[in-house]
Amino acid sequence: MISINNILVPFVDSPSAIGALKTAAKLCTIHSAKLHVIHVLTEKSNENVLDRIKEVCTKENAVFTFIERSGNIHKEITKAEKEIGVDLIVMGAYGKSGWQQFWVGSNAFKVISTSHCPVLTLQNDLGTFNGFNKIMLPLDDSDESRQKVNWVAKLAKGFDAEVLIFNTTKVKGDETRLKLAQYATQIEGILLKEGIKTSFDESYGNNIAEDCIKFAQLHNCDLITIMTETEHTNSFYMGTYAQQLVSKSPIPVFTIHARSVAKLQSLG
Repeated sequence: MISINNILVPFVDSPSAIGALKTAAKLCTIHSAKLHVIHVLTEKSNENVLDRIKEVCTKENAVFTFIERSGNIHKEITKAEKEIGVDLIVMGAYGKSGWQQFWVGSNAFKVISTSHCPVLTLQNDLGTFNGFNKIMLPLDDSDESRQKVNWVAKLAKGFDAEVLIFNTTKVKGDETRLKLAQYATQIEGILLKEGIKTSFDESYGNNIAEDCIKFAQLHNCDLITIMTETEHTNSFYMGTYAQQLVSKSPIPVFTIHARSVAKLQSLG
């Protein structure tokens, strides 16, 4: 069973990190979760970072626990994740410039790769964040691709959001298309039983990351969900595509590990 009890936000004073903090605050309100904010010190750290966090959280009516560490940035973040028992990390994918670009941008994918819980990344400050209204659920022809359905359902129910089921692979073929159509029908049934509205689209044989962004924008999606890994050679969720989405998507990306799904299944 999926539960969101502790949310961790790595913070530096940048637009994307501020957006991440706002998003996490909203998620904490919806799921009655605890908000933890971590800042890893560097030689160029802003002395007023705690004041900035307080300013944002005050506006969002959010109570938070502040964690300050020094050392390797992504290692300290994943270390805190394990110590706290974090269920979700929400972080900016880019900083403003210079050292902030390094602090956020170069560490986002490292955190995604080494964490044991899902990671939600944002490119920008979304302004006033009222929630996600339409969530893209891309499907390819791998078994891992369908493992994110429970997380998508959890997020969609929390925000009363619609789910766009998007069938996609980098290869074409009637056999693959039929297989994905069956997957989509199964998932649609699961979501409809949960009272979640769904819609559908598909695209094959193109750059998968680019197609996800293109169709997410076409359908006005405000969140894209992906898996980080799979063993299938023709699948979408190879590291390169996940990295392209995290680094290029103007739409927030929710990244899930197969290992975190397996952990939940063993607990269930």
